[in-house]
Amino acid sequence: MLEKNLHTLLIEKLVPGGYGLGRLDEGIVVLVRYVLPGEKVVVREVSRKKDYITAILREVLSPSPDRIEPPCPIYGLCGGCDLQHAGSDAQIRLKKAILTDSLHRAAGNIVSDPALFIENHLAAPTQFGYRQRIRLHVDGQGNYGFFRPESHLLVPVSRCLLARDELNKVLQQMHTCHSFTELVTHCTAFELLFNPAGKDTFLLLHFLRKPRPADCLSARDLADKITGLSTILMQIEGYGLYDPLEQIFLPGSPILSYNLAIEKIVTDFTLSWEAGGFCQVNLEQNNNLVKLVLEMAVSGPHKRILDLYCGYGNFSLPVAKSGSEVLGIDTQNAAIRSAQRNAKQNGIHNCRFEKKQVPAAVDSLLAAGRSFETIILDPPRQGAADIVSLLPKMNPDQIIYISCNPATLARDLTALIPGGYQISRLVPVDMFPQTHHLESVTLLKRSIR
Repeated sequence: MLEKNLHTLLIEKLVPGGYGLGRLDEGIVVLVRYVLPGEKVVVREVSRKKDYITAILREVLSPSPDRIEPPCPIYGLCGGCDLQHAGSDAQIRLKKAILTDSLHRAAGNIVSDPALFIENHLAAPTQFGYRQRIRLHVDGQGNYGFFRPESHLLVPVSRCLLARDELNKVLQQMHTCHSFTELVTHCTAFELLFNPAGKDTFLLLHFLRKPRPADCLSARDLADKITGLSTILMQIEGYGLYDPLEQIFLPGSPILSYNLAIEKIVTDFTLSWEAGGFCQVNLEQNNNLVKLVLEMAVSGPHKRILDLYCGYGNFSLPVAKSGSEVLGIDTQNAAIRSAQRNAKQNGIHNCRFEKKQVPAAVDSLLAAGRSFETIILDPPRQGAADIVSLLPKMNPDQIIYISCNPATLARDLTALIPGGYQISRLVPVDMFPQTHHLESVTLLKRSIR
C-alpha cells in the first residue's frame, strides 16, 4: 500500500533544532530530522503549518559523503542523539554552519561575516561515553526508557552509548533485577548519576507516593545486588528526599564532586553539587570550557567580575582563585548552596554568591551604581533577552557570553552590539557530541570610541 503525503526534496542545510531544511517546488519549507545537506530524500509529511511542513524521513536517494552508519541500535527511535549519522568532523562543520547561519540571520546588519571571526571548535575529548548522568522515563506499566523524538512514547533502553561505562554497567544490572522492577512501577522517572569523587553511581527514583516497608526492602536488595551502585534516593513530590536504606527523610541532598584540572590553578580544586542538581554532563569537556573562559577573563587583583547564572561556581570560583573579586548570581537555592560550599572548601574568600532572580539582581546592581570590569553570563537555553540590553549600563570592559543555543545567542548579540560592544572572539565548544546541541563562548569587548 502506497504511503500518502510523500515528497522528494533536496536538503539545503541544517537549522537550529537539528532539522534538515528543504523546499517543495512551490517554495514551502520542509523540516526533517536525520538528513544531511546536499542529500536528495523522500519524506512523509506529518503536519503542515502556515509557513512550513514537518516531515519524517522515508528514504535517502542520494546520500551525502558525510553519512555514516550510526553505531546505536535504537538511533532514530530514541529522541536523544540526532547526528550519529554524520562523522565527527562533519558534525562539527554542521554545528558551526548552524551557528554562522543563526548569526547572519539575526544580526547580519550589525555583524560582519560571522564565518570570519568564528574560531576553530574546541573538540570534545571523547565522542561517546561522556555523560555523567542520564534520566529515563517510566510509563504507567513500569516500562522505562527514553522518549521517542517529539513524543512521550517510550523506547526501551538498557544501554546508552553517550553514558559513561559506570552508568551503563549499573543500568544493565538493574534491567534483570526483580527488586528494581518492583520499585520502578511506582516511579515517573529515574536518574543515574556518576560521582567522580567516589567513582560510584547514585540512583535517584522519582517516586509517586510515600515509600512503604516493602519498598525499603526492595531498595536494600537492589543495593546488595548491583555492583557499583552506592546510593539509592527517592524524590517524593511534596515530601522531599528519602533514603530507603536508612529509612529517613534527608535534611539535604547528598553531594557529588570532581576535581577541576586547570593548569592555572596549581592547587587541588574541587567542585561539588547536590544530587539531582545541575552540573555539566560532560565533565572532561567542562575542564576545557573553564580554561577557555579563564583565558578570556581579564582576571587579577582588583578586578571586579559579575557572574550571572553562576550555578555552583563553575566559572566564578576559578576566576576568583586568580585574584579577582567576584559576585555570582543564580535563581536556584541548590546552586547557591553548592557555590557557597565550593568557595569554603577551596579556601576562596573573594567570591560572594546571592540567590536572586537575575533580572531583579541586575536592576538592583544598576540602582546601586555598581560597575564591573568583566561580566560573565551562562543563561539557560532561552537566553537572556530580559537583561542583555542592561549590561552595557554597568560599563564592563568586556562581556563573556556562554551559550548553549545558537538562535538565542544570535538574538541577544543584536542587543549587546548596539550597546557599544563588538565581538572579539567566538569559539564553538563541542560539549554534546552526536547531538545538534552546541555550546559556544563569545567574548565581546567595548568598542573604541
